[in-house]
Amino acid sequence: MGIDLGILRELFRNLQTFEALHETTGIDILTAPDGQEWSLWDLRYLYECRERLSPRQRQAIELCLYANVKETDAAVTMGLKPTTPVAIYANNGLRRLIEMAEDGLLPHFRLDYLQAG
Repeated sequence: MGIDLGILRELFRNLQTFEALHETTGIDILTAPDGQEWSLWDLRYLYECRERLSPRQRQAIELCLYANVKETDAAVTMGLKPTTPVAIYANNGLRRLIEMAEDGLLPHFRLDYLQAG
């Protein structure tokens, strides 16, 4: 089955909340709606791996997902027209991260996420 794009998108959207939860409670594992357990450390690693993406994909992930900036505001911050659908860049970046993980190009990523299902 591998990594679900929609779940990864929501995990990135809530990564700051997950980090705060860890700081206050020590919890570092979450169970996604599909039953897959996700480690805070693996999510942080994937988030850091965005540096391997195109500048637009990286910016869109940072702004639209991690920082929860509205898409129109993110577009302006990225130097684009407010009507530019920059969330597409974020989705494409997430797809690329998933592909890299599935191809074994992210050596510190746990393979059990790819084998679940």
